[in-house]
Amino acid sequence: MKLAEALLLRADLQRKITQLTSRITPVLIVRRNNKPQEDPIKLLAQLRESVTKLQGIIVKINRTNVATQLADGRTLMEGLAQRDALKTLQTHLRTIRQAATIHGSSYSDMETTVSIKNLQIEIEQTGRSFREIDSQIQGLNWTTELLE
Repeated sequence: MKLAEALLLRADLQRKITQLTSRITPVLIVRRNNKPQEDPIKLLAQLRESVTKLQGIIVKINRTNVATQLADGRTLMEGLAQRDALKTLQTHLRTIRQAATIHGSSYSDMETTVSIKNLQIEIEQTGRSFREIDSQIQGLNWTTELLE
């Protein structure tokens, strides 16, 4: 199995767990002498089984991420951490740029304390770096065999 397939399986299991929880919740309490539409005990067993499968696939994914190297020699895990950090930085820089932008004539005596232009340049550079590392990661995901 390729790493990308394992990532898709992980996402499917996460969705299944959420759906099972949504199915269990309404059948936990019923009127006395009534039966629930679905058996909560069976649903709970499916939930436990799905969580166990999720744990197993996460271990394999993490093991693979630590053992796989990017072209520059860093591990895939380090690349993923960089990608997450770049995404976080870009999101917060956008929020800051928006907050620093002065709108309307009622703010005519106000001034921005940071350079909007420089923020925008950094946002664009961060986005470019994110796309570059994400492209490398995606390529590895489809070519790397999942470790057992």
